[in-house]
Amino acid sequence: MADYNISEEWKEDEDQNVTDETNLITDSHTSSNELRYEQPWFTGTCKVRALVAFWIFGLTNNFGYVVMLSAANDILQPNEQEIAKCKWNATTQSPHELICNPTGTGSILLADILPTLFIKFTAPFYMHRISYNLRVMVVVLFNASSFIIVALAGSQIKWLSYIGVACGSVSSGFGEITFLSMSSYYAANAISTWSSGTGAAGIFGAISYAGLTQLGLSANTSLLIMLVVPLSMALSYYLLIVRPPYIQNSWSLWSFNKINQYQELSADSQTDSNRRTTPKNDYTLLQMIKLIQPLLKFMVPLMIVYMAEYFINQALFELLYFSAACSWLSIEAQYRWYQTIYQVGVFISRSSVNCFTFKHLWILPLLQIVNLTILTNQVIYHYMPESHGIWIVFALILFEGCLGGLGYVQTFYQISHQVKDEHREFSLGIASVADSTGITITAFLSILAHNNICGLGITWK
Repeated sequence: MADYNISEEWKEDEDQNVTDETNLITDSHTSSNELRYEQPWFTGTCKVRALVAFWIFGLTNNFGYVVMLSAANDILQPNEQEIAKCKWNATTQSPHELICNPTGTGSILLADILPTLFIKFTAPFYMHRISYNLRVMVVVLFNASSFIIVALAGSQIKWLSYIGVACGSVSSGFGEITFLSMSSYYAANAISTWSSGTGAAGIFGAISYAGLTQLGLSANTSLLIMLVVPLSMALSYYLLIVRPPYIQNSWSLWSFNKINQYQELSADSQTDSNRRTTPKNDYTLLQMIKLIQPLLKFMVPLMIVYMAEYFINQALFELLYFSAACSWLSIEAQYRWYQTIYQVGVFISRSSVNCFTFKHLWILPLLQIVNLTILTNQVIYHYMPESHGIWIVFALILFEGCLGGLGYVQTFYQISHQVKDEHREFSLGIASVADSTGITITAFLSILAHNNICGLGITWK
């Protein structure tokens, strides 16, 4: 009977808390956020271990996603049977004609994001009932499977390569919503280290793939070497980070429920009044809708930023090359280094949240659209000088990455500081739908854009 009274009292209180926006967003950044620093698993050396672990989580969770996009052009390279019938075969093209793959790299992006989007849309209905221990195990297994499948399939068995890319997408989507939600049990700095890690994944993922292939290793061998990534994630979660008792001790699929959490935290609060408010995990559909509404001011700008930047990355990068640079950087290498420079910008901005905060999120999509306009016109009209135009494009791509990374980290940082503790876990998880939605829309658009631009018969002097 005591358990029933506790859960009923909590449910009544939570139903009241989701009635309007003012109950979701806190009036002050100092009310409940400071209390999270007093958690026993986030003090002393435990705090250092947690921050390092969240950085590694960000690095390893996004690493495979970045590598697959960096390898997209290689995955789509025609095999020997296709070369003869490929009307865009590079060997028959003039150096001043636009060279296109039969399939745009947007198709790889689609395989790399659709499973992620599905997971993020459906996760609120089941994710809270799966223990974190099992979630991370799923992430690690799918992460490793992705590298193995794509490496074995190569460019010869394209349908199998797409399955491998999709496995990486499942890992990334499941991992992002898992680790963002898990960060709600730690201080807000966990968000910044996670974001920095995801930015580092961009740099290390893109540079490692571009570097290994530049050294002469095959794409398949390079991917197999990267199996160290899922291993690092597993070691960080199961050995490095100190987890709260109700996370560490749960391995059952459906045992991670709100009443157990509430009882444990209630007991803790009797000895330490500075414990954080209990997170709520069971929401009705109506409650979810009410909680999402005030989050739209964060989610919509993030979605638009990602739409613009991924259109650049997957519709334009492979077409945005300079023939004059081919003497020292092949067309394929230009694509890989575009991805690398973009990821450098992402890393710089995602690591900036401890230096400054930025609340005017709507400015970021406007600037990204300006970037998109400049680079689209370059692909179509090729107005930049052949001799040094590539350096201008490098600078624009670096700026593009900075805008995207800034939009990501500042969005989740603002949510982490403005949303009440009891709703923070849900809010951080559901807000991650915004970037995936933008990327998915762009994947379809980039395929259409690739086909249309390649059909223009673009030439330049």
